Amino acid sequence: MSVFMNNISDVVLVVDDSPESLGMLNVALNTQGFTALVALNGVQALAIVEKVKPDVILLDAVMPEMDGFETCKILKQKKKFKETPIIFITGGNQNDQVLKGFEVGGVDYILKPFHYLE
Repeated sequence: MSVFMNNISDVVLVVDDSPESLGMLNVALNTQGFTALVALNGVQALAIVEKVKPDVILLDAVMPEMDGFETCKILKQKKKFKETPIIFITGGNQNDQVLKGFEVGGVDYILKPFHYLE
């Protein structure tokens, strides 16, 4: 079963400090009928989830202010996000980041650079 159910109401929160990545993911998700919310860092992401509960979160591992690992830990401590899938976005083949993502509650990862069809 896919993480994405592709209902018109599916909301994806994309958290990445790269405007290029945010733009590409936003377009790709909107094209497929998802509602994409964007945040430039973990602090913004935590503010957004106070107002809207996304169906899935795409979370960059390395960001300024608050990285993805800390953001994920905080989210997974909240009861309403225990079952929310968090997929990490990480640059290159950085196995330590991939493993750390799983340790803090991530369910999968996407390697940068990525192609929107992936």
